[in-house]
Amino acid sequence: MGKTLLNIITDPLSHLEEKGEITSRYYNPGEVFDDVHILMTNGDKPNAEALQKMAGKARLHFHNLPADKTLLLKSLFWRPALLKGWAAEGVKLAKEIKPDLIRSYGNYINGFVASEIKKELGIPYVVSLHTHPDENRRDISFGWKNFLYYHFSAAVENVTLKNADSVVVVYRSILSYVEKRKTGKIRTIYNAVNPDKIIAKESYDADGPLKIFSVGRLIPGKNPDKLIEAAIKTGARLTVVGDGPLRTGLMEQAKGIEGPGQVDFIRRMANDEVCEQSSSYDVFAIHSDYDGIPKTILEASLSGLPIIVNKRDNKNQVPEFEDGWMELVENSASGYSDALQRMAATDHREQMGRKAREYAESHWHPQQTEARYADLYREFL
Repeated sequence: MGKTLLNIITDPLSHLEEKGEITSRYYNPGEVFDDVHILMTNGDKPNAEALQKMAGKARLHFHNLPADKTLLLKSLFWRPALLKGWAAEGVKLAKEIKPDLIRSYGNYINGFVASEIKKELGIPYVVSLHTHPDENRRDISFGWKNFLYYHFSAAVENVTLKNADSVVVVYRSILSYVEKRKTGKIRTIYNAVNPDKIIAKESYDADGPLKIFSVGRLIPGKNPDKLIEAAIKTGARLTVVGDGPLRTGLMEQAKGIEGPGQVDFIRRMANDEVCEQSSSYDVFAIHSDYDGIPKTILEASLSGLPIIVNKRDNKNQVPEFEDGWMELVENSASGYSDALQRMAATDHREQMGRKAREYAESHWHPQQTEARYADLYREFL
């Protein structure tokens, strides 16, 4: 008899298709399951054919359990007792498809549905945390929508963690948040990245100006303005891949900076192409105010690119970033400039690139990550 997995998520999957971020077997690591169901707490209607490789060879099914503004108000901002009627539809679905295991991506209202299914049907669930809720609640600079979302979700987070059969964090800084709320074993398994298209860098020789690759959403928490200034003033050629509300302003800023360098803006690049092209650059550099490791750094480090990223002002640093495998710089144009000038030396680039790849392969190699999730799932079968 085939095995069935139910994934419960909050994100619209159509966005992954739009961004070209479709990772093989992401929702069925190790091909453990024969049927993969994805329940979205929104009304999204994704293209099943485009997303099939995220389930591997399994049959892929989509379902919706919308959590709109009406639910937010009726439940008095997601009070657990007032969400039970809404979550009952998720329990009804689970009765029909009879999953062997549930995976909740995040411990928000989707995690509450997983908890209710377990309560009613006894089906175990694994919850994985991809962001740090306490940090998002503390920092208004990430945006009001983000700030309010995490305040509303606080009531269901504890319920989700308390009742989970296993908890996974995708980077180490989330551990403190979970340990305050959950006893028992907590696993650190890094985010799954593209297992098919990452190309290892073979040569660190530079041909012409230093070529810098920077990939990420152009939002306040990832604003690359200081990197742009540093690249232009040091004579580097920077390629910025990403879209967001800051894009137009950054393009205007780049035009107004005097220097021998150049900045190219690319609105969108499919993840396969990002991974294939990374190794053709000399350096990977970004700005991030978040406490986690961006997926783009995971991929760039696996390709063997030397990494430059900023220290977080007046905040705890990302634990992994302090392990000596990257250039961790002051959050200023001069901080990035100093690092780029060091990267101009081939020997230094090669040393840092090999360090990055060695660290990446021992912590988030795609096959290792997939195997660890698959082994975790098998524990419940």
